Amino acid sequence: MAGASALVLVALMVAGCSGESSALPEPTGEVVQADAPVDDAAQDAAACAAVSDVMSIVENADIALSEGRVAVQEQQGWYEVATHVLHRIPSSGDSAVSQGVADLQEAVPSVELWARTEPTVIRSDAWRDALSALDEPCLAVDSELTISMFTGG
Repeated sequence: MAGASALVLVALMVAGCSGESSALPEPTGEVVQADAPVDDAAQDAAACAAVSDVMSIVENADIALSEGRVAVQEQQGWYEVATHVLHRIPSSGDSAVSQGVADLQEAVPSVELWARTEPTVIRSDAWRDALSALDEPCLAVDSELTISMFTGG
């Protein structure tokens, strides 16, 4: 799921940089999902993977700042993106993962993109506590919280 999101993001960035304008098709109506059974464990695992993505964004922004490769403004911009990604994770279920994600979302409010408002709650005690509370529920669905490092040389 995270890989697919990354591919969509890259495709949108490439399309946006091409200089060509293309009209999007008009919506044809409400999308109705099939009556397929919902796999709660799979949804929980996907939510844990998405939280790992948020953690990766934050950690890579911090490393890049500490190594002098980005300015504070860029780090804060990545933090803003992290808050938006976090708030797109479904958290309305009854599972321990859903509750943990809801708690993390409550601890870390979404920051308006490019508002230049520092998301000070990232790296706060509330942030750490909410992430720590997600460790066991994510392990229970075989989706350990991890950080993927991709910055540096």
